[in-house]
Amino acid sequence: MDIPIELIPCAIYLVVALLLGMLPGLFVTRSVAGYVSGNRQLNTLLLYFVLGAAVFSSFAFLGGPGWAYSRGAAAFYIVAYGTLGMVPFYFMGPRARRIGTRLGFFTQAELVGHRFDSRILQASFAFLSLIVFVPYLTLQIKGVGYILNVASHGLIANWLGALIAYGVVTLYVLYSGMMGVGLTSVFMGLAMMAIGWLFGLYLPIKFYGGIEPMFQALFQAHPALMTPPGLDGAGKPWGWWGYSSAVIVSVLGFCCWPHFFMRSMAAKDDRSIKLMVVMYPT
Repeated sequence: MDIPIELIPCAIYLVVALLLGMLPGLFVTRSVAGYVSGNRQLNTLLLYFVLGAAVFSSFAFLGGPGWAYSRGAAAFYIVAYGTLGMVPFYFMGPRARRIGTRLGFFTQAELVGHRFDSRILQASFAFLSLIVFVPYLTLQIKGVGYILNVASHGLIANWLGALIAYGVVTLYVLYSGMMGVGLTSVFMGLAMMAIGWLFGLYLPIKFYGGIEPMFQALFQAHPALMTPPGLDGAGKPWGWWGYSSAVIVSVLGFCCWPHFFMRSMAAKDDRSIKLMVVMYPT
């Protein structure tokens, strides 16, 4: 049986990610602080990649390009909220870090429960966090299964691809905790940026002679897609009110995701968080 060439880099990536993820488990402290927050020692660079990995998920690989292909200029919504969404974290992140360090907190639920002196609210917040993660995690699992299915030309079923990838993630997270996530995030982030910039520049030059000629060709072929703010989900012109409200909602909720917000508890200091926010649009 011939192995599709597209599957080889996927396999190499999973193996390297597993090795990098398991490595910190050899020296990370066996405590809640060590496992959940890396002993609160994440510097600017690690935060940059860890939070990048928390955001750039299956939607970044599949949903975002799908928006660009089917809805055109509407995809700039992703650039808008991805840049502005970090702004609230510049102010909330350092304060959450200080409170978490002083009181020994690691999660949003602990902060909320302490602020309003309510164990019931804390438990409810934790339960709600788990519930809202169900569709989010389902999206990730379905996405990675689909990618491996396509890369293998159908040799790997969607469910099996998802099982393999999430088996790898489960192993290194259980063994190494936050520091395992940190190292694999650096690896993933560097790979994403290198591949993104390489193909983002190479493909327009190869097929169109440059980026500007590519957009000119797209405008001639599909003017509706290139007219801001693009198309809505039904293929009709998207109104500016709809576009703006989508950006605002995403900006306000961007850094409030539990898995995103709690990374502030792992930061080394306030400066690390603020520098990370400034660097993040890159």
